[in-house]
Amino acid sequence: MKVYFAGIDKNLLESVFAGANILLSFASLRRSPRASIPTGRFSSIMLDSGAFSAFRSGKVIDVLEYCEFIERNLDRIDLYVSLDVIGDAGASMANLRLMESQGLSPMPVFHYGEDFDVLRWMRDRYPLVGLGGMVPRSRRRMFEWLSTVLDELPHKYHGFGVGDVSLLSTFPFHSIDNTTWKRIVQQPVLKTKTNSGVNWAEHLTRKELFTISRNFYERLCASS
Repeated sequence: MKVYFAGIDKNLLESVFAGANILLSFASLRRSPRASIPTGRFSSIMLDSGAFSAFRSGKVIDVLEYCEFIERNLDRIDLYVSLDVIGDAGASMANLRLMESQGLSPMPVFHYGEDFDVLRWMRDRYPLVGLGGMVPRSRRRMFEWLSTVLDELPHKYHGFGVGDVSLLSTFPFHSIDNTTWKRIVQQPVLKTKTNSGVNWAEHLTRKELFTISRNFYERLCASS
């Protein structure tokens, strides 16, 4: 299983994530007037439209602008995702077909709550399908839904926003991405004390903690 690291600060791209798989968001990149894929020595780069973040902030992503960005950076991108329209499977499908009409080959995304006939259609036509809409759901609901998807409709799937260790250990994703790796620094996860009562994590730099998190997720996914 591959892990793609999402939500990476620019100053960490080379210092911590050189050689890693990274996921970049068009919604974030386009804020720059000279938007392009950052340079670096990465194993693989996936480009997401950033539709979920844009939806939550009330912004709109233009599908043709997204296509133009992909075409301009195609030599740097290994995998790119179709532009979703959150809550509207028909509009998402229309964007998928429009992108294909531009000569592109995006990865389609099937969302939690959509009709499983949509997924059956995608499985018949695409080698890799994304699974989205999982982030706000409870662990119980995720287990139920993923059991249906991966047990009854097996395929090569990319799981968007999957960082829960129990999910990664249970379900055979082809690849996943998440921002959960950040919590090792942003939340008191590494409050592990030595016999003398010293919290060793407090003596590590932010870069060192992020490196630990990267190693953890890469080894976890490699063994799953």
